[in-house]
Amino acid sequence: MFLVSGSNRTMFFSSFLGNSKPMTPTGTYYTSPLFSPPSLPLEKQERDVGEFPVKIIQLPNRIQCPSLRDSQELLRGMEIVILVSLLSLYCDFTDAECLVISPARLVVKYGDPASAKCTSDQLNKKLGWEATEGGVGLTDMEGTFLNWRVDSVNDWNIKPTCFTEGGQCKKQLDITVYKLPDSVSISYRTYPDPMVEKHHYQLQCLVQNIAPIERLRVTFYKVNTTGEQTELDTQQKSKDNIKTPENGAYTLDFTPSRDDDRAQLWCSAMLDLGPEGPQPPPVMESDRLNITVLYKPLITMSPGCFSMRITEGDTLSLNCSANGNPAPSYGWLLPQSAPAPNTTEERSVVTITNIAKSHSGEYTCIARNPPGNSTCTVNVEVTVDYLPIIAGLAAAAVVILLVVSCFIYSSYYKHTRMGHYQLKDRLPRRHKNKQVVHHNGMDQSFM
Repeated sequence: MFLVSGSNRTMFFSSFLGNSKPMTPTGTYYTSPLFSPPSLPLEKQERDVGEFPVKIIQLPNRIQCPSLRDSQELLRGMEIVILVSLLSLYCDFTDAECLVISPARLVVKYGDPASAKCTSDQLNKKLGWEATEGGVGLTDMEGTFLNWRVDSVNDWNIKPTCFTEGGQCKKQLDITVYKLPDSVSISYRTYPDPMVEKHHYQLQCLVQNIAPIERLRVTFYKVNTTGEQTELDTQQKSKDNIKTPENGAYTLDFTPSRDDDRAQLWCSAMLDLGPEGPQPPPVMESDRLNITVLYKPLITMSPGCFSMRITEGDTLSLNCSANGNPAPSYGWLLPQSAPAPNTTEERSVVTITNIAKSHSGEYTCIARNPPGNSTCTVNVEVTVDYLPIIAGLAAAAVVILLVVSCFIYSSYYKHTRMGHYQLKDRLPRRHKNKQVVHHNGMDQSFM
């Protein structure tokens, strides 16, 4: 790291690019009290870094107008910085390409065999493998590749490294050693006896003896009585770079509803090791946990919880049933004149035949169980149907009118057509030279 400090600005020059190793040619490093890496002291001195001496020069706290000699020295230092950067870039390139390991990433189950191949791009280079298992020293016969092989991987932190003679090139195999869990189980953290709707509970999924745990994904599931499956939550541990087997405990906050009664809960553990790992990723499921949920009654009233009108003389039937766990008991609040309800385990029914005005009022059904109670009220109004009375009165009026009309008519007819007559007034008169004979209501004259 190089620093040039002025009164108004500070410039940094670096001889490092990416993860490359610092080059160590002879050069002049300028430091200032404003910036002092731990590896660079604040005094002018000569130091050996690797094979090359490096000169470190202390700059003053403030730089006044530099002299020509100082400027030339500063420019030479900048030239060295640029040269170091180019050499570092070249070293990075050659370091990355000098050795190639295949496969680039190896995923192996603990106890299984494993192998990899290291290839050098340079001829006549001796190769070797450094590893806690299956290490290979520099080959006696020069070649361009060398295999690493073990019959059983038993080291969780194994780091096979391929190297060339003299250690000029080294490359470590990216290897992941895994182990499937011994068991996966689900349970209540605090056992409820039993669950109650809208209460909060915590479930725990325990995955035992798995590696690496950072690659584990745990998912909680629920399936209801109709077979519908729901994914509740998925969790994964943070990357803590633990390679040895661990136990993992994953928790779920769960608030049941009445629809969750007799449902099943379980969790699954999937070890996702990437495309280099087993495909599809191995999954282990817990046993299913059958749950019982208590919930207060929900009333269903027929015809409904509302006001209604009924005509006097008709039949009233109120059917009250409720869905609750456990099964609820029933009660009624009725008008005084109403009869007692007929109650069974499934429902309670109030029936009134030939209902009267006195039966008007509020009919309230109450369903109770330990989680709570529910009510439903029906306001019954009994009305009188006046239409039959009006129709009867109208019919009676018509009959009376007909009777009166007949009486008037018959009285008038008798008075005009059937008056009092004297027989002498109705006998025929005799005429001269004529004889009148009445026969069957007809007059006949004879000369």
